Amino acid sequence: MNYERKVIIKHSLASIVALALFGISRFIYSVLISRKFGLETLGVANSLISQAFLLAMPLSFFAIALGKYSAEFLGRGEDKRIKSAATIGFFSAIFGLLLLPFNVYIALLSTLRAFQLTLRSFLYGIHRGEIYAYVTVTAFIAFLLSFAVPNPYAPYLALLGGITIVGLAYLLKNDFFARPNIREFKILLEYSSMAFLGTLAGVFLVQGPYFMSEKLGSAAVAGKVSASLSAAFLLTYLPQVLQSAIMPLYAYKYGQNDMTYVKKLAEDTTEVLTYTIAIITFGSLIVGREILSYLFGFSLGDEFYIALIAIEVYISYNPSIVALSSTRYIKQSTFLAILGSILTLLSWIFLVPKMGENGTMIGLLIGYATIFLGVALVSKKKLGVSISSYKPLLIALPLQMSFFLSKSLLILALILYLIITRTHLRRILKLLGNIRSDQF
Repeated sequence: MNYERKVIIKHSLASIVALALFGISRFIYSVLISRKFGLETLGVANSLISQAFLLAMPLSFFAIALGKYSAEFLGRGEDKRIKSAATIGFFSAIFGLLLLPFNVYIALLSTLRAFQLTLRSFLYGIHRGEIYAYVTVTAFIAFLLSFAVPNPYAPYLALLGGITIVGLAYLLKNDFFARPNIREFKILLEYSSMAFLGTLAGVFLVQGPYFMSEKLGSAAVAGKVSASLSAAFLLTYLPQVLQSAIMPLYAYKYGQNDMTYVKKLAEDTTEVLTYTIAIITFGSLIVGREILSYLFGFSLGDEFYIALIAIEVYISYNPSIVALSSTRYIKQSTFLAILGSILTLLSWIFLVPKMGENGTMIGLLIGYATIFLGVALVSKKKLGVSISSYKPLLIALPLQMSFFLSKSLLILALILYLIITRTHLRRILKLLGNIRSDQF
């Protein structure tokens, strides 16, 4: 078994566990808090949590760079530089505690979230993603138990606190910290200065809907947005699994100057993701709203359908924007992420006061669609990624619009989609077969 295949399999299996638990936590949280405290408390709590998660981005300023350069140092066998970079990367999370006098929950949640983001990036960078899975499983138990506490913020304090305590213990036990070197600080700072803006913009598109819908609308609007997005973002589980597995490989192969492999990996993962998510989106459009309305105890509207389409677009450009960020094109990926965020924010300012939760989702779709178009063009120009990789999405979108007419027509559209894309399915099955037979 070649090394790249071992990394993909090991990281993917670890990510299946870790991301499944962490990813579904927002959905479980939203369902149980809605049932226990009501729609408005759900909206207010998710708004505060999302603000804390956004503040965690500057606190984890070096996280993305730490993952990238740890992978590059590993590829070159420079272990001392990994430890130096780790010390620099984790230190910035501590500054979140300065927020304690202003808001205890935001201070604690943002600090713990920053550590979690840095830990995840670092462990995947050094090809030890399975450790992150073990840490997350342990913390998830604390998350579930904490719902017995009559505090809507207790579950996330338990989840992130558990990851921080267990993760820090592992880092200290394995001596992953060393005296920081100015050489590592400079390269982390240079990369992070650009990557941070793109990452912040990306996180704003994920966390922003929760608190901007409350600020521009109401707690009730935020509650409905929370319900729809907590479910729709479950679709991002698969791309996060692949991203955690392949991002270190992008950097690893870039460190070896193997750009042909980077291009092939971006194309193959894009085709697999767009086809798989398109099928799941069809199914969610058919039965998702009714199931979620029952679980949350209130009826969801068209905002759920729009959220599904927006997330589908987001997932489709994910492999290519990660490839751009992990190689030499961080400036281009950052610009596109910022552009999408600005257009989303402007859309929210105009749409949310008038259209409520529907306006929130339309604004999100505008931002993701903008980034998708830019990423498709830039990745083709810079990396040679073929536009045909996105065909499963481009075929699916017009067919999925039939949900506005009737569910019966949508079912027929799904059947038609399966017929049209049968060649893509055969190619995907062949690709998966190549991975199993060690030809990837």
